[in-house]
Amino acid sequence: MKRLASILPLLLFCLVAFGQNNPVANPSAVVVCDNARFTVLTDCLVRMEWAGDGVFEDRASFAIVNRDLPVPKFTATRKNGTLTIKTSKLTLTYKGGRFAPDNLSVRFGMGTWAPGMEPSGNLKGTTRTLDGCLGFEKLSNLERDLEDGILSRDGWALVDESARHLYQKVDSPWEDWVAERPAGDRIDWYLFAYGHDYTAALGDFVKVAGRIPLPPKYTLGYWWSRYWIFTDEELLNLGREMRARRIPMDVMIVDMDWHYTYGAMQKRLGDDAFGQGRGWTGYSWNRELFPDPEGFLYDLHRLGFRTALNLHPASGIREYEDCYGTFVADYLSRTGDYDGPAGYVYGDEPYLYAGNKEPVGVKGHRASVPFRMSQEAWADAYFNSVIRPLERQGVDFWWLDWQQWMESKYVKGLSNTFWLNYTFFRDKEINGTERPFIYHRWGGLGSHRYQLGFSGDTHDEWSVLQFLPYFTATASNVGYGYWGHDIGGHMQKRDHRRLTEPEMYTRWLQFGVFTPIFKTHSTQSANLERKIWAYPDHYQYMFDAIRLRYTLSPYIYTFAREAFDTGVSICRPLYYFWPESKEAYDYNEEYLFGDRILATAVCEPATADGKASRKVWFPKGCDWYDMALHTSHKGGSVKTLRYSIDQNPWYVKAGSIIPLASESIMNLQEQSDVLGILVVPGSGKSQFTLYEDDGVSKDYATACSRTLISKNRSGNKLSVVVAPRQGTYSGASPDRELYLVLEGVTSAPKSILCNGVPAGEVSQGNALVRITLPSVSAAAETRIEIVL
Repeated sequence: MKRLASILPLLLFCLVAFGQNNPVANPSAVVVCDNARFTVLTDCLVRMEWAGDGVFEDRASFAIVNRDLPVPKFTATRKNGTLTIKTSKLTLTYKGGRFAPDNLSVRFGMGTWAPGMEPSGNLKGTTRTLDGCLGFEKLSNLERDLEDGILSRDGWALVDESARHLYQKVDSPWEDWVAERPAGDRIDWYLFAYGHDYTAALGDFVKVAGRIPLPPKYTLGYWWSRYWIFTDEELLNLGREMRARRIPMDVMIVDMDWHYTYGAMQKRLGDDAFGQGRGWTGYSWNRELFPDPEGFLYDLHRLGFRTALNLHPASGIREYEDCYGTFVADYLSRTGDYDGPAGYVYGDEPYLYAGNKEPVGVKGHRASVPFRMSQEAWADAYFNSVIRPLERQGVDFWWLDWQQWMESKYVKGLSNTFWLNYTFFRDKEINGTERPFIYHRWGGLGSHRYQLGFSGDTHDEWSVLQFLPYFTATASNVGYGYWGHDIGGHMQKRDHRRLTEPEMYTRWLQFGVFTPIFKTHSTQSANLERKIWAYPDHYQYMFDAIRLRYTLSPYIYTFAREAFDTGVSICRPLYYFWPESKEAYDYNEEYLFGDRILATAVCEPATADGKASRKVWFPKGCDWYDMALHTSHKGGSVKTLRYSIDQNPWYVKAGSIIPLASESIMNLQEQSDVLGILVVPGSGKSQFTLYEDDGVSKDYATACSRTLISKNRSGNKLSVVVAPRQGTYSGASPDRELYLVLEGVTSAPKSILCNGVPAGEVSQGNALVRITLPSVSAAAETRIEIVL
C-alpha cells in the first residue's frame, strides 16, 4: 500500500514552487545536441524537442506553461556520437537525427521507452463531452473514448505538444494570446516516467502545466437547473420553496430561455447566417419572461443564491441583439480587420463569411457579426460590450455550452472549446472581484486551469450511473477534478419514454454527494422533473443526500484546497494508493473521495425485498466503516452488500475523524462558526488539518487558515484536541461552536470534559451519539476528554 501521507510533502509546494509561470527553462536544465534539445524538468520528466531548422520553442504551449523549475541533479555526456543524460531516476540515450526508435530511448525503473511504443497501459484522462452517453457501452459518432492521461501501468506516458497552439506574449491585459506553431518539421514531447508513483507524477504535472485553481466555495454546494421555459417569478418561487423546505442550495441556473430563442425547440425556424439553429445564441433578455432582469437577479441573491446563465456563443452577435450597436461600434473602433461587409451593413452583393458555403445578406440590412474569439480585438469588444454589462446586472458566472464546429474558422486547428475556456476565465481573472472559474467542457490537456466541467447530455439510465464513478475519478489523471454531471440524467432514449424513476433519481443524488459538482438538471421534457418534492415517497431520502453534502462541506473544501496545492484532485482512483493491487484497477466503480472516504454508487434497482446490491473491494491496510450499515469491513476483502433506498453507501477509514458543518447550514456562502467532528469507530490516533478561507476572494493562497484536529482512542477513553487556528482570513469567526458525532456509539458517555471542565449536551441517534459543546476560542487549544 502506498501511504496516503506521501501527498503531504507536496503541500510545501504551494509555498515555494508556484510563483509566476515562466515557460523559459533554466539554461542549466537544457542540453542541445545538433537539431535536438532536451530539458530536464525533474528527475522523472524530460522535454524532448527536435527541429529541422534547429530553432526551438520557448513559448508556453496550451498544456505546458511553466518550465522554470529547480534544476535536478543530472549528468550529460557525449561519447562516440551518443548523448547520454542521467538523472537519479532515468537514463536518456540519443544517437542523433529525427527522433525514432533506433536513435532515442529512455530507461527508467520499470523498463525502457522509445518513440512509437503503444501506450497500452495508459490509465486515460477524460473527454470533451458525454453527450448521448449510455454508460460503458461503446457508441459510434460520439466522443466517448477518453484521451490518454499522464499516468500508466507501464510506468510512462508521453505528452505530445508538437501540434498544440502556443501562448504569445501581448502588450495588453490579456498578457497571453494564441499563436500558431512555426512552420517546419518539429517535435515537442514530454516524457513522464514515474513508474507507479502516480501522485508524484500529478504533482510534477501541475508544476509544468499550472495549478488547479480553487473555485469559490459555493460551487461545491447544490446547483438546481432544468431546461424549461420559466418566468422570473416561477424561478423565484422555486427558490422560496427551497428555502421554506430547508433544502440547502447555492446555485440557481437559468438555461437558454433567459434570452429570446424564437421558439428554437418548437418552431424549427431553420438555420441562421452561420448555419446554426435560430435562437440558440442570444444575449438579449426575454422581457416577456424576465421583465426586470436586474430585479430578478437581485431577488435571487437576496434568497442566498448565486446564478449562471446558459450561453451557446456559436452564432456571434446577431443584428437583433440589444447589444448589437454597442458591440459593432466597439469592435470597429479597435480594428479594421473584420469578417463582414463594410461597417456590418450588407452592400449590393451578399457576403460570404469565413467557413460558410453560400453568401448571405440583403442590401441595406444590418449584418451579423461572426464568432471570432481567436481575434484579440473581437474578444475585447465582446467582453466589454456584451458579457460584462450582463455581469454588472448580477450574473455571477457563465455556463458555456459549445456544441458546434470544433476548430476556429480563423486560426487553423485552434480548439474553440479550449479557447473559450481560456478567454472567459482570463477575463474574470483580470476584471472580476472574485475567484475566476468557468463552467464548460473539457478542451484538451491544460483545461484543468479552467477548472469546472460540464460533462454533457447523458441518458437517464442505470448504465450511465454505473459509468460515472469511473469517468469522474479517471479525469483526475489529467488534473480535471471538477466534473459536473446532470444528476438524474439529461434525457431519455426515444424508445424509453417514461416518467423519471424516483429510485434511480434518489440513487443518482446519493452518488452525487461524492462528486465534485452537485447539480441536478434535465432537458425540456415534462417526464424529467427535478424538484425533489415531486417524489413524495422518496423525498426524505433525496433531502438527506443534499443535507449530507452540506454537512461534509468542510471536508470537501479542504480537499479542494489540497488539489490546488498538490495536483491530486478530490476524486482519486484507488490505484493512486494501491498501485500494485489488481483490485485497485478492476474495481473502477469506486474511488477515494479525499483521503479517507471510499465512494461508490448503487447502480441497479432494488429487488423484491426492497434492497439493491453493491459489490465493493475494501482496500487493504485498514478496516473500513460502513456509514449506511453501521458496521466495519476488513481491508482487503470483497463483499456484496445490500442497501435499502434510505441507505446511501459510503465508507470511512476506521478510526478516522472528519470535519463537519452545521447541520442546519443552508448555503456555503455563510461564514459559519460551527465546527462538527465525526469520530468513526477504530482505536488509535488520527488527524485532520482543516482548511478555511472566506470562500470567494482571489487571495486564498495566503489569506487562509489551517486547524489541526487530533483524535486518540484507547479502550473506552477518547480524546479529541482542536489546535489553535493558524492564519486568518476576512470574516473568520474568533470563536467556534463545537459538536462531536460519535459514530457506532449506542449509549451516552460516562463523562465528558472540555478543557478540564464537565460539559456537553448529549443526544442519541441511529448508532451514534451527538455531543454539543460550549463556545470556545478558535485561537486557543480545545481538549475534549470522553469516557465511553
